[in-house]
Amino acid sequence: MPADAPDRDAWKRAAAAAAVERVQDGMVLGLGSGSTAAFVVELLAARVRAGLAIVAIPTSEQTAAQACAGGIRLTDFAAHPLIDLTIDGADQAERGTLNLIKGMGGALLREKIVADTSERLLIVVDASKLADRLILPIPVEVVPFGIAATTRKIERLGAVARRRMQADGAAYVTDGGNAILDCDFGPIGDPGGLEGRLRALVGVIETGLFVNRAHEVLAADANGVRSLRRAEGWGGEGAMEPAVVVIMGVSGSGKSTIGRALAERLGWPYKEGDELHPRANVEKMSRGIPLTDEDRWPWLRRVAGWIDDQLAAGQPGIITCSLLKQSYRDLVIDARHGVKLLYLRGDKRVIAERIAQRKGHFMPPSLLESQFATLEEPGPDEHPLIVEVHGAIDETVNDAIRLLEQGSPTIETH
Repeated sequence: MPADAPDRDAWKRAAAAAAVERVQDGMVLGLGSGSTAAFVVELLAARVRAGLAIVAIPTSEQTAAQACAGGIRLTDFAAHPLIDLTIDGADQAERGTLNLIKGMGGALLREKIVADTSERLLIVVDASKLADRLILPIPVEVVPFGIAATTRKIERLGAVARRRMQADGAAYVTDGGNAILDCDFGPIGDPGGLEGRLRALVGVIETGLFVNRAHEVLAADANGVRSLRRAEGWGGEGAMEPAVVVIMGVSGSGKSTIGRALAERLGWPYKEGDELHPRANVEKMSRGIPLTDEDRWPWLRRVAGWIDDQLAAGQPGIITCSLLKQSYRDLVIDARHGVKLLYLRGDKRVIAERIAQRKGHFMPPSLLESQFATLEEPGPDEHPLIVEVHGAIDETVNDAIRLLEQGSPTIETH
């Protein structure tokens, strides 16, 4: 049951208080906009009155007025071109990536400018703002001139776009004198790609998609304040998932089903590794002929290339690839920071039954024996996460997510 407004206000204040504790003497701060950010400014002003020495750059006229009234000294980018820490709210935060939707309050352009010049962006929300996938309408700041043409361009990307209006019926105008279009795309599977397509349109100034910008989200509810961080390493309480998860296992172990389900749940891009096989490999397997190592190397290099592209773009991802030998895994995973191996381990009899039931796959059941003959299970030195697959494949999805969150070695699903 959703919390009522007083509860959410208490949660916002708790998250704001946890964020303000991070502020240190001498910092240059970015101050966000919105109801949660207002609690930040209020609590920060109390610390300033108690002797904390900081300067701040606000993201809106409203925040600037509140900060001045509270005795917080304001500065600008001419005096301080780099911000140590920005504390801001969000309208929605994606659990798996820390990607955000912001701008319901209209300050998205200034908020992104401040975030872009910050060493760290700390987001404070009540926990109702967390989501498995971004789904709210995206605020898009546009030039008023030609707004009808800009609206049509955005709608051709698949949105229902509406100009934001004020309560009195007048068109909403940002602090920069621009208009806002609230653009409903439904569930957003590729926030980075969508942001790029929107920003490429003439007439668009900025979007409320904040992709790969937040370093930490403090989310509060009745159980307290929880920290979600962009992890430098792997595992540990509050750590986020790695940049790319590679799901391995013999054919029929459920890689594709689990990979798609995980991608859907987390809102991450998904790639079916078998799609990267050269045509010659597909034709060979279709004839029931096992692949040799020489056949597999070009395929594995394509898989590694997809992973490298995701890492270079700062985007997460899930890709399936059998990776039956350690030498294959060395090529695809070794020395790639932030890539994690999820191994679906199953009994040969159970997997044979699954292969016999599936339709339309190019690999015939006759090749399963060769898959197990080739398989070299990952050892402890490879730090795999292992799911023992026994029951319906869908039952493993929640356990796989728990493994990714906790970094635990094995879960057995019956």
